[in-house]
Amino acid sequence: MKLRTSVIGILGVIGLLTALGGLFAPTSILSDDKLGATTLSNLRAYSGAGVVMALFALYSLSRKQFQDTALIMLIISLGGWNIGQTISYFADGKPDTFTIGSIVVQALLIPIVWKALKSK
Repeated sequence: MKLRTSVIGILGVIGLLTALGGLFAPTSILSDDKLGATTLSNLRAYSGAGVVMALFALYSLSRKQFQDTALIMLIISLGGWNIGQTISYFADGKPDTFTIGSIVVQALLIPIVWKALKSK
């Protein structure tokens, strides 16, 4: 299996599962039952966007002409999440261990997705 289809497939499935969790059960995903309506609305909005992006990535597995776009979208979203979480780390304080691990994993995935984009 080629690197690009493996990356798209794995990140597409992980993204879809994560986004669905955020869409339908944001309080359990974040382990916080005291989120207000505005925060929940924003979490579900971002999760809804994540569902659509993950579905597009998975769809691109059957449509080779969309794979570059899916990989670019993955790089942009991983980079954006990483930038946001890193800024939050310095602006708001040290997050929990899971979030720090997430920052590291996302940073490590960006060059892998970039390599997949450059491979044909």
